[in-house]
Amino acid sequence: MPSRRTVLTAGTLFALSGCSALSTASARLAGVRLTNTGSATREFEFTVTVGRETVYDETHTVAADEDGATVELDDALPDRRGSITIATAIAGTDLSEATTFDDDNCYDVIVEYTGDDVVHWQSGSSDCDAFR
Repeated sequence: MPSRRTVLTAGTLFALSGCSALSTASARLAGVRLTNTGSATREFEFTVTVGRETVYDETHTVAADEDGATVELDDALPDRRGSITIATAIAGTDLSEATTFDDDNCYDVIVEYTGDDVVHWQSGSSDCDAFR
């Protein structure tokens, strides 16, 4: 007959494994802005993956900061929920950045090319309307 400790340990492991199996991320993207604070126009290769499916994969030309250009992708992004990974590469450089959102929040993201780095700045909220 199994000991009480064995039964409790097995029951706890079973319960925890069930919770994690039922728990799925439902993150969302409220919007993404591409900004270039560098001194030259750059091509941003921007990808959004939800789960294992690439749902957005586009290249955008963003002028240098002195030209005041920002590319907003809000309307172009698919309205999908899940574990979301955004990835940005700057064409012609070795610079890239990837960020994964695997919770239940909604995110507003600014992708900034600084001239020597690419950074994902993000704000998260439980309500996507907070970013509208």
